[in-house]
Amino acid sequence: MTRALVVRDSQGKERRLGKRLERGGEGEIYALRERPDVIVKWYYPEVLDKRGEELHRKVEAMLGLRDAHMTRDVCWPLIRVFDEQHRWIGFAMYRARGVKMSFLAHALLYQRYFPGLDRRRIVGYLLRFVEIVQQLHEAGVCIGDYNLNNVFCVPSSDQVTLIDCDSYQLRVDGTFYPCPVGSPDMTPKEHQGVSFRHTVRSPRSEVFSLAIVLFKCLMLGRHPYDIVGGDDPVRNLRRGNFAYGRGQREVPQGVWYELWQELPDTIRDMFVTTFTVGAEAPVQRATLSQWHAALSEYRDALAAGQHAVRLATPGRPQRSKVMHAR
Repeated sequence: MTRALVVRDSQGKERRLGKRLERGGEGEIYALRERPDVIVKWYYPEVLDKRGEELHRKVEAMLGLRDAHMTRDVCWPLIRVFDEQHRWIGFAMYRARGVKMSFLAHALLYQRYFPGLDRRRIVGYLLRFVEIVQQLHEAGVCIGDYNLNNVFCVPSSDQVTLIDCDSYQLRVDGTFYPCPVGSPDMTPKEHQGVSFRHTVRSPRSEVFSLAIVLFKCLMLGRHPYDIVGGDDPVRNLRRGNFAYGRGQREVPQGVWYELWQELPDTIRDMFVTTFTVGAEAPVQRATLSQWHAALSEYRDALAAGQHAVRLATPGRPQRSKVMHAR
């Protein structure tokens, strides 16, 4: 269906749309002609017919949080958007810059999209990501759907931006707004097998998903429960069957083993605890503050030359190891 290229803001002022940038599961994303740093999410008519009132209430609640808690690092709703008949159809938000984190957490694609990427830059992105999640949690907001396609990183800096925020879980003035989407391979055991629309995330469940993101970035796309020759990641997740656990009998060899071995002991131990006993017992999982402290320490050690900075990747000749400071 061809849509008019004009929408209205809450004061009735016309805003001209530019080209369509993306089609998602719930709506389309358009550029805003007069503001290249702002984009508009326009929900599909069938989505508005089915869930329009629910979505409108949630976006209104998010607008109430924006000024007090949100920054440009989160593509939060900025203003309401209406069609020419003054019907609510979506919202405007800041446009994210950069490249999807899924391209960073990939053993081959990162070389194309993040030229010159090394461990210092990866750790810088992850530190900023943890800080943004801390900011959200302080506002009572949970991401819920941890998806590396919804995190953008700027190759020339440590800037990180989160998108698709209207799916986030929040509670405002006693009203609970769930995150209705998710991926089983990024979801902790306590939420497996339950409809995401009825799932109540918590900081303890969030840090499990966050740890998977950290692992995939530091290990260039490897999933922590991806065991060669074994079960699929979701089954291994439910069993706490982490190949890199104590004993490390099933760690994939070659470059994957090298990537794992070059991580600091503190970070490896946090992964092991979170993905083994922490898979069953949320209280055992590393917290956001612990991850932030460990990553900060790792960044300082990289700057001091105590760990290898260059990445070992498939297809690259092996090199002599840098001795770790103990």
